Amino acid sequence: MTTLASTGPLAEAVERSAAPVTVKPPLARLIDARPEVAARLEKDDGLADALVAVLAASRSLTRLVQSDPRCIEVLADLGRRPPVDARSPAALAAWKRLELLRIAARDLTGLDELETVVTGLAELADDVLRAAVDLAEVPARERLAVIAMGKLGGQELNYASDIDILFVDGDGNAAPRAARKVMDVARGCFRVDVDLRPEGRDGPLVRSLRSYQAYWERWAQPWERQALLKARPVAGDPALGDGFRREAGVELWSRAFGADDLRDIRGMKRSSEGGVGSGTWNSPSSSCSSSTGATTRRCDRARRSPP
Repeated sequence: MTTLASTGPLAEAVERSAAPVTVKPPLARLIDARPEVAARLEKDDGLADALVAVLAASRSLTRLVQSDPRCIEVLADLGRRPPVDARSPAALAAWKRLELLRIAARDLTGLDELETVVTGLAELADDVLRAAVDLAEVPARERLAVIAMGKLGGQELNYASDIDILFVDGDGNAAPRAARKVMDVARGCFRVDVDLRPEGRDGPLVRSLRSYQAYWERWAQPWERQALLKARPVAGDPALGDGFRREAGVELWSRAFGADDLRDIRGMKRSSEGGVGSGTWNSPSSSCSSSTGATTRRCDRARRSPP
């Protein structure tokens, strides 16, 4: 295995890194496999700094750099966003990894502030979902819209985040097959969570806008209404997505939160801050006292699922 030089720009970048001992073995293996990279690293301080920062910080990105020759070009020009490659699910997943590498390198080298990083990660997920709809070849007559929720909806995604989404169908003829195709493609890039939908895992994967409205009117828990703050259409039928955003806004802002609602929200906030993963909290609202099966399941989810 190549012995790295002890002087020069590359050696200085390694010694400045967060973990010089961690960086040296994979860097030496990379140079062994691609000798031409060594000369580029000595001449290009920006490339050397970006590569070393990534090798010091992430085992998964280190493996990516060693396996995909395109990574060096990405790290050499961190200001250039690779164009989305949606030729196939595999091509999309490969593009996602390269763009994630670019975002991480800009973060690790101090080029971007936190707000820019989390927004960039959300934009990456948005592009994946749009490409997933295209690759799933959803028939136009099915009018499927994808709604981002949670951290994705709020454009505050982090590196470990899954992506929370809802599906809306245009005419009431739910299109679960098309939605599952979209999920299959997107799951090649991200962990996809659809459990924020009405009734969670017990509910249908896809609902019409009218069905969402009926659920909000009769059954929605305070945390479900609060979650609509971050609802954002990202892919699929734009008119349908805009309709969901509009009706979610009406639901969110046209009805006041009552005393019990506020008590529930405060209790869930205390629970999430003081005992993440505890699974329960001790301030159920009066609406959770019903013994009916469906309501009990919804209330149990409300206790387990802070927004």
